[in-house]
Amino acid sequence: MADRPVFIGGLMKSGTSLLRVLLGQHPNLYATFESHWFDPAIRDEWENPDSRRMTFLRRFLEIADTCYAGLVETKRQTPDREFIDIVYAAMVQCAGKARWIDKTPDNVLHRDEIAAIWPDATLIHVTREPRDCFASWKDKRGDTLDIFLAAAGRVWDGTADVLGCAPQPGYLEVDYNALVSQPAEVMAPLLDALGEPWDHRVATLDTDAMVGERETVKAVTGRDSHTNRSLVRPIFTDSVGQWRRILTEDEAKTIRTELSSFYDRLGDRWEASC
Repeated sequence: MADRPVFIGGLMKSGTSLLRVLLGQHPNLYATFESHWFDPAIRDEWENPDSRRMTFLRRFLEIADTCYAGLVETKRQTPDREFIDIVYAAMVQCAGKARWIDKTPDNVLHRDEIAAIWPDATLIHVTREPRDCFASWKDKRGDTLDIFLAAAGRVWDGTADVLGCAPQPGYLEVDYNALVSQPAEVMAPLLDALGEPWDHRVATLDTDAMVGERETVKAVTGRDSHTNRSLVRPIFTDSVGQWRRILTEDEAKTIRTELSSFYDRLGDRWEASC
């Protein structure tokens, strides 16, 4: 299995992509597009190159047919090894790096399983002020408040024992507001907790590289996204406190009431935007 892999998760639109990109700019860390590795189309159908998720993964990572066949053969020879681990190991070697990072929002729902498969893994949970997070869901995705609250509740259920506490073995937290406001101050202790040396590249976005990544996403999926458009800009704070102009008074009040447990634990992080 991989040496000290890193998993990033959190609610969608919480800043997981930004953190993935910043960490991936470190010379030791390989980070790429979402794998959705818990999806059976990746995890269980590793011999099927034509499943939807596997097709996306192969195209995103530019895995040639011969290379894919070799990865499948490795899986057959080591059946207890996760296929995504085999894929990422090959990508890490090609990139000349040491460790891989998987960024998929739902990773935060599988903390125990990740720890069981990779005992030396670290899960980084990206948190964000829930009203700001729903504002992005509403404005960019068109999701309803009920859908958002259900998703937030699942995250709470999966992390209630550690959320807002001091860093735990295998579990760290990064908050969106702090990340965009003071990226270097957030990334320095994060790298230290991961056992990696400081590198100034993790504190700014390489927007030229992000333009290329955006074009890859558009070519593979046939569409652009708000996330892709955001990542070609330097780190910005425009969306901190955006809930005030996007949400109705009732929506903001409902979130504050229904997710009171989040605010009890993490409210100090978001005081400036409350």
